[in-house]
Amino acid sequence: MKKPRLALVLTATTLTLASCGMGGQASNTGGATGAQSIVIDEPFGPAADWALETDDSFVLSKAGCLETLVKYETGGTIHPMLATSWRQTSPTAWDINLRAGVKFQDGTPLDAKAVVGALKHALAAKTPAPGLSPDTIAGVTAVGGSKVRITTPAPDALLPYRLASPNTGILAPKAYTGSSTNPDGTCTGPFRITKEIPQQAIQLKRNSSYWGGPVKLASAEVRFIADAAKRATQIQTGEAQISRKISVPSVQDLKGSSNVTVKTEQLPRTTELVLNNKKAPFTNEKVRQAFQAAIDTKAITDAVYKGAGRPAVGPFAPGEPWTPQAATPVKADPAKAKALLHDAGVSPSSINVRLIAYNEGAGFSDLAAVIQQELKAIGVKATIRTADYASVEPDLLSGDFQATLLSRNHLGDMPDPLGYLTADYTCKGSYNISHYCDPKTDSLIRKAAATKDPKARYAYYAQVATRLQSRAVNVFLLHETESVAVASGIKGFAVHPYYTLTSDLSRSAK
Repeated sequence: MKKPRLALVLTATTLTLASCGMGGQASNTGGATGAQSIVIDEPFGPAADWALETDDSFVLSKAGCLETLVKYETGGTIHPMLATSWRQTSPTAWDINLRAGVKFQDGTPLDAKAVVGALKHALAAKTPAPGLSPDTIAGVTAVGGSKVRITTPAPDALLPYRLASPNTGILAPKAYTGSSTNPDGTCTGPFRITKEIPQQAIQLKRNSSYWGGPVKLASAEVRFIADAAKRATQIQTGEAQISRKISVPSVQDLKGSSNVTVKTEQLPRTTELVLNNKKAPFTNEKVRQAFQAAIDTKAITDAVYKGAGRPAVGPFAPGEPWTPQAATPVKADPAKAKALLHDAGVSPSSINVRLIAYNEGAGFSDLAAVIQQELKAIGVKATIRTADYASVEPDLLSGDFQATLLSRNHLGDMPDPLGYLTADYTCKGSYNISHYCDPKTDSLIRKAAATKDPKARYAYYAQVATRLQSRAVNVFLLHETESVAVASGIKGFAVHPYYTLTSDLSRSAK
């Protein structure tokens, strides 16, 4: 089963400003707030003709165009967006009440028929998003003009959370009439796309009829620049006012600037060494535990990432409500690793692991080299394979590999860990690259899906996390951070996985 979102996003190309004719510093005419413009540098651009089941939906959401029925607030809470309320009318049915008076940017009304059409289009995708697929949604129907009823195959307490993911974004009916999805004039958000240079940049102007009230910026430009150094340079020269995912060296360079502030936030994202549990030698739990004991996560965090992150305690980071309270990083212990291999009846010299480090992973080449040396210390040989992610994804999904480095956001599929755990760690998960199958884990995840009370649900997630860590299903290496450089004078910005360009964002006159 193919999951295109990650692969397609990773193929985004570097922006060449001279060739696209959209370069230069964003204008700031001063005076009224509404007369201002801003440039935002993003690391990835659209790569799938704006198909919302892919990560293109996240690009469109961050650009202030695409909106969803439910809004995700940091900290795990959800609030009304295009929907005003929702109610579970039976264990397998939810009624969603739509906001009155909302219009798409082309002037057509947002009503139940349009929402049903958008959601059915998402469900009919060749490879639907994990959070909204025929596996999770049984049916979508209109109940009058302003209510949508969604039914699920099994009790699902988290249906509203699924509707907060950009993959469930709502576009006008005409967005789906061509061979590709067309967001031009079909969004409901505070900004409308006025010009696109494929995989390089988009220009936007304010939606003067935005249902959410006045939009402070008049226009914006979002540039897609894969090179982190170029993104840092543009914020230094004033060509951009917000640059996302600044590299560790660039963060250090920018700290002395009086015109730029660097905001660093903990991400719900963990770097993992994924072990194929269905392929030797990792079919043996003791061998997996030996690899876990051999790898020094603190040394990796300090040496490779210069402290930009924390040694992993499992799939979830300390301080998250679903992280086991007693979770701590596994301490490197080469002697224990050798003993585990001995107990497994496996000679270290018999192991020659082919480790994949895809090119787009931040620091993955250096990380792979460190792991290679740490495994060598216990007598295990590792051969490193580097390639673009798109070229290795088929092998990962089919199971034709031994080990790979991977960066995973556990709030990417939906703003709750259920989507991630279902996709990555259930027997039939759509992104189960570790090829791990355990009835006990499946049972815990099913129980979580049916549990309304957050505290009780999070307890199930903690049990799953403990099980994954104790069995060394994968070696969890690093809890990641994101650094965003913001020019002085920018107000209303917050680091968020779904939203960047919002109606509240403004830029003061110089």
